[in-house]
Amino acid sequence: MLDILTCKLLRAIGAKIGRGSSLPGMICRKIWPGSLKTLKLPEKVIAVTGSNGKTSTVAMICEIAEKAGLRVVCNREGSNQIEGITTLLLSSADPRTRKVDADVVILESDERFCQYTFKEVVPSHMVITNLFRDQLTRNGHREFVRGELRKGIPDSTRLILNANEPLSCAFGNGRKGTSYYGVSAPELMEEPGIIHAYDDGAYCPICGGKMEYSYRISGHVGAFSCGKCGYASPKADHEVTGTEDGKLIIDGKWEVAPQILNEAFAQNIIAAYTAAVEAIGIDPQKAAELIDGIELDNGRVVEFDLNGHPGRFMLCKHENSMAYNGAISTALRDPSEEVTVVFIVDRLSRKYVANDMSWLWDVDFNRFSDPKVKKVILSGGFAHDAAARMLVGGVQEEKLIIEPDLDRMMTAVAERSEGTIYVMTCFTDQYKFLDRLKKYGREAAK
Repeated sequence: MLDILTCKLLRAIGAKIGRGSSLPGMICRKIWPGSLKTLKLPEKVIAVTGSNGKTSTVAMICEIAEKAGLRVVCNREGSNQIEGITTLLLSSADPRTRKVDADVVILESDERFCQYTFKEVVPSHMVITNLFRDQLTRNGHREFVRGELRKGIPDSTRLILNANEPLSCAFGNGRKGTSYYGVSAPELMEEPGIIHAYDDGAYCPICGGKMEYSYRISGHVGAFSCGKCGYASPKADHEVTGTEDGKLIIDGKWEVAPQILNEAFAQNIIAAYTAAVEAIGIDPQKAAELIDGIELDNGRVVEFDLNGHPGRFMLCKHENSMAYNGAISTALRDPSEEVTVVFIVDRLSRKYVANDMSWLWDVDFNRFSDPKVKKVILSGGFAHDAAARMLVGGVQEEKLIIEPDLDRMMTAVAERSEGTIYVMTCFTDQYKFLDRLKKYGREAAK
């Protein structure tokens, strides 16, 4: 009882000082280290992990479940390591019965911390979105992350896997009760001949044999097969089969309007839909109705107008190729004939001192050479690093406007942009643009 009451109190206090998500759990774990194991959880506990798409997928599963009338406990604010999850569950429990009052618990988990969290909380289902290069200063290579994640998958947990991503999909080999989701929409497939900065899907993660693809969605994500051992994309239980008038078609039946139309967001939507159907048990047609038109109010997409130019701010993640490649695809799909891209890298990370910029070479910045992109405005302390990367990638020098100073960058965006403006940066730098945008008298829309 004392652990729950203490956590509730600390969370209330912490919320007022901005430390309410993980600090209460950290303190309670030191005093009562076995607290999580003694909680009474609902039958349905869904974990979501992976390199990309965790937060968006969790938010959509939560919305579907709540719209379906279910009581949901979910770590929407992030805090996806064991301390934050401890805060969430203890503060959601009844002190007398130790029961978490919910029909379903949905937990975003850092992929490397599953091995700690899920020794104490065993999920009924686990969605693994993908494994990409991400935060090299912390994670090293994705094969290392796969090994760490494997330690955190309980034997009894049923998996929901991306049938198009070979590394994480391999967790389902020989595992009963696994469900798969995928994207097979021709409109979301890569055009043949696209040259990526790297190809992590070149070799089979099972035997090392040469991997073949009948199509690709993004990078190493697609319909894969290994000619040596036979490892191949499994048949998806649910998939995005097409697009029409800006909507995604699920399982050839249901049309849903996405907040953003790109291959990355399509994977998030079908992951959330599959979890709703396979893990929560919502009727497929009902799940499609509930996910249709969902707009995540998490600041990751902000519409604005600047000096007569429509704009879209897209929150990405430094040190993460898929996040930026998804934003690039969205910009190139914009219906306007001209696009200006603003790319800000001023601070690499909130946590790490090392300013390793090698991740710039993992992002497909060469796609800015597309004639649709008229200007590329680079700003922040690493603007020249970004410029060097783009020049080597074949982006025309006359397109580049290099302005490390953030105030002068804002002037350049207002005065020199052509067509629709797409701003791409990380949460470490987002307000360096958004706060300056307000000074220009254009309040960002939701």
